[in-house]
Amino acid sequence: MTVRSSESKNIDSLRDILSSLETTAQVRPEIEKYAISLSNRLLSLTRDYYASLVFLFTTPISFHQRLILMQLITIFPKGSSGIDLARALGISVQSKSIYRDLKSLEKQGLVRIDEIHSRLKLTYANYDNQLVNRLIELVQIHGESLRKLLQDEKQTGE
Repeated sequence: MTVRSSESKNIDSLRDILSSLETTAQVRPEIEKYAISLSNRLLSLTRDYYASLVFLFTTPISFHQRLILMQLITIFPKGSSGIDLARALGISVQSKSIYRDLKSLEKQGLVRIDEIHSRLKLTYANYDNQLVNRLIELVQIHGESLRKLLQDEKQTGE
């Protein structure tokens, strides 16, 4: 039987395809394990993100404490002084309530307060808390696009 050159190319292509299928069949269990692992990791992450959002809105903290926490999460990894937090949130800098709120958040493990100087303390979102950690990740991943979306909504609503 004589094989023409065009048929030879087709046969070679078919052999390559069959060889590739054999390799895929041998590797497939590993691919399947990887896909299952990836799927489980994604499910775990979405569960963590959902838990952090539920935590944020259902935890028994005051409105001002929630604002403080979100401000610290937004500026993470930077810290903020009590006066800067009060100014950013529109709270009176004369008020001592911001310091009570910060102490309460620290007791709950949501923020970390570092004493830089006897008269200067910086407050940070507590990255070691898993729920706060996930909120920080959400803000870092989606914060800018959400900010743009909210600004566009505000401009179209005016």
